[in-house]
Amino acid sequence: MKNTDSEPIVIPTSFRYACELFGISVPDFLQLYVNHFSYIDQNFHDNSVYNLVTKSFDYIRHEDEGQNQPLSIELNEIDRARGVKLIQRQIKLSINRNYSYAQRRSKGRLLTHQLYEIFSKGSELQEVVYLDEETTITLNKDLMFKSMLTGISATQFLNRIMKCVAIPEHLARMHLNKAVYNPVLGVYMRVYDGYGSICDQEYQKSPKCRLLIMEIQELDKRYFFCRDLKQRTIFYQEWLDNYVKIDHSIY
Repeated sequence: MKNTDSEPIVIPTSFRYACELFGISVPDFLQLYVNHFSYIDQNFHDNSVYNLVTKSFDYIRHEDEGQNQPLSIELNEIDRARGVKLIQRQIKLSINRNYSYAQRRSKGRLLTHQLYEIFSKGSELQEVVYLDEETTITLNKDLMFKSMLTGISATQFLNRIMKCVAIPEHLARMHLNKAVYNPVLGVYMRVYDGYGSICDQEYQKSPKCRLLIMEIQELDKRYFFCRDLKQRTIFYQEWLDNYVKIDHSIY
């Protein structure tokens, strides 16, 4: 069995702006995202970044529309029985209140790794994703196991989550009080606020970045007359394109 993931990583301009204009490296963000995927987190809810990242997998699956099929996996009777027991143990662990969420996550990761070893026997699975010839994202077994079960590759997952972060739409929804559930944007905002220590704090304190924040704060007043979400987003996109074009090079 061979991994047939041939889809390349495509970084949308909107996502690149969202990261680089605020001192966040795109590769660092994607690596943090992958590192926080925790298979057991789909069985419980807390307010952690781990939970947001994991729940985002099902959030982006609506784009699948049956196009992706799980890898064909044939297990012998012994491995099948082991797999069933491991899944049962993981479900019991996820609802065991004697452990904190962090403890369940740590113990659950060990169970997921065992499941991955069973299901990946005889497989040639890609363990890294290439952003370019020199930059890679190292995958974890939790995400790889989820990919095997759903047929959605890690590359497809990353491409889809990047489409979920766009500054113009985010600001338009925030200013018009029309926010919607978006776990990917939730992770982005946590990172922007310092989670993971991957932001360039020196840059965020620079006059250039502070000027950008001041302009953003003025946007709602400037376009207050427009109450339509689609049109407000267009206005904000035009503002952002103009901001980048006029002397404000990307970080």
